[in-house]
Amino acid sequence: MKEILKEITTSDWIQIIIAFITFLGIIVSIVITVVTIRKNSKIIKESNRAQIIFYIDYNPACDMYFLIIKNFGKSIGKLLKLQITPKLDWQKTKFKQDMVPLTEATDILLAPKQKVSSWFDFKKYPDKVFDVIIEYETLNEVYKDNYKIDLNYISNIDWLTPYALDDYSKDNKAVLYKINNSIRDLTDKFR
Repeated sequence: MKEILKEITTSDWIQIIIAFITFLGIIVSIVITVVTIRKNSKIIKESNRAQIIFYIDYNPACDMYFLIIKNFGKSIGKLLKLQITPKLDWQKTKFKQDMVPLTEATDILLAPKQKVSSWFDFKKYPDKVFDVIIEYETLNEVYKDNYKIDLNYISNIDWLTPYALDDYSKDNKAVLYKINNSIRDLTDKFR
């Protein structure tokens, strides 16, 4: 072994070092490629998954609130669980119903951009702030989101209505305000 080491020249050592550095470079390149492929795969999956959201929408044209579950994503999603605290209860509303609110729904399959909605009476409802937990499945993975909905903002929005429109059929100006609000609400839906 000592004889072999004595026969190795300086140029041989340089070639061995260069081969070792090249080998390390290849290993580093493979690791970087694998990491990049995994990250790209995760980014592609994340951008193509379903994104199911529950929200409460107010329509000033008809002065009504709607409970909405919508898939804003690019893939089919299945709603597994929707929990809202405090629970919505038709018995707390002015129009007491024997119906179950949309928030009690489960196993709803939503195509991309599809939504389901239902009317709910929040006009004199005692609760204004809700904690939401929504759980859904898409692309063989389960996602869980937590957020808060605060309906107190509704009273601070100007709907271009200078007075109550309870009897607007006798006043042309009130009818024009109502039409304007309807058009604004419709254009908001298409944004």
